[in-house]
Amino acid sequence: MKKMMKKWKQATALMMAAAMFMTACGGSGTATQKAPDATGGTETGAVEETAATTAGSGEKITLSLWMSFATADRQDSVQKVVDEYEKDHPNVTVDITFLPDDGLDKARPAYAAGEGPDVYRVGIDPEFIKAGYVIPLNGYVDQWDGRGNMLESAVEYAKSYDTTGAGNLYYMPIGATVTTFWVRSDWMKEAGVNIDTWDGFFKAVPAMTDPSRDRYGLAIRGGSGGMLFLEAMMYSYSGLTSLFDENGKTTINDPKHVEFVNQYLGFYNVCTAEGDIGYDYKALSAAFDSQNAGIIIHNLGSANDHLSAFDGDMSKFEAKGMPLNEKGTSVNPMKADDGFMISSTCKYPQEAFDLISRFSQGEGLSEHCRQWGNIPMNKEVLETAAWIKEYPWFQAAADLLLSDTTVFYDGYVWLPNRKNILNEMQTYSQEVMVGQLSSQEFLDMWAEMVQKDYDDNVKK
Repeated sequence: MKKMMKKWKQATALMMAAAMFMTACGGSGTATQKAPDATGGTETGAVEETAATTAGSGEKITLSLWMSFATADRQDSVQKVVDEYEKDHPNVTVDITFLPDDGLDKARPAYAAGEGPDVYRVGIDPEFIKAGYVIPLNGYVDQWDGRGNMLESAVEYAKSYDTTGAGNLYYMPIGATVTTFWVRSDWMKEAGVNIDTWDGFFKAVPAMTDPSRDRYGLAIRGGSGGMLFLEAMMYSYSGLTSLFDENGKTTINDPKHVEFVNQYLGFYNVCTAEGDIGYDYKALSAAFDSQNAGIIIHNLGSANDHLSAFDGDMSKFEAKGMPLNEKGTSVNPMKADDGFMISSTCKYPQEAFDLISRFSQGEGLSEHCRQWGNIPMNKEVLETAAWIKEYPWFQAAADLLLSDTTVFYDGYVWLPNRKNILNEMQTYSQEVMVGQLSSQEFLDMWAEMVQKDYDDNVKK
């Protein structure tokens, strides 16, 4: 059996730009060139070549670019990069479509009709790869002079969406969200504890709990969306780095995960408020911001809410990465879905890639990630961007991504039923919290569902 995913070291929701129109680089649903493979050649079985992969000297061409979640305050930064690109490519005009929201519902039918854009900023959709709507970028990326600054964790994450096992890179990953613990620094200092290790975490929670003061060491996301974070913490605790082992057997119900769930969900209504069982993100964040909870798990997207809640006093709270486990590693989930793809109908993929590269390095990348609230997947930008150094949580995320102890687990995010399984298991996790279901039973049920999804959809 081929192992479908790779382990990796060091690393916003699906974002599909859309509009249904054709440009000079658009096609009629038939790809216009063979897609370069990992060696820079052509992919076996690719469609017949009908156009040159680069424009002739002085040839006037148009590239269509779709940008999702491009609200008014973000558009200037995009236009600046495009203007610089057009200045260096006087024969190329970039036609930009700004979408203020997620354009996935428009992108799907557009691509099905062969009317998608040449280049788009997007969260990856495995169905686009399976349907042949986009081309692999390996050949372009491997020959690009900026390749050395790309975080390998982001590259490997992007390759994981190639479910054939060929390891093709179908989108250029440029930004990621980072899962963090938001903690009350002042509470931890007062209690003399820290959460640098998981052992420290499990000691810190009760030490920071004082129900008489309506103060709880932890808030658990027992409601909507909580399972994704529970899974992340399980793998961080165990040190395992894949949802499946080398034989294709799921690791969900590993004994270390049972041990973790026992301890973590066992804090419910002891070191947490009773209402935690139904907490979604908003309730979780509110518990932290109202100073009733000492630790919550989320990502950097809630930073501004916390900053406002604490009146700008950054001595009271901070963002921490996943604690070190017994193996001495900090295992984290990767969410590097901010990136660019090239349509298989684009007649000029080299010019398209040149445009992508402008958004993938230097000031273009720095400003893009700042505006979109993501962490750059580029070592040079991580080390030098002024806005990262301005806020401790961004710096903490950068340090995490650059640390030798940081590893990322392979969550098989592309499995078709993954979201449905997590949603179904959310109810069962609540039964564990109130003692109606054991951790072992809970994880065995979860493992059975995940195993079936794998067996039904992964080629042997």
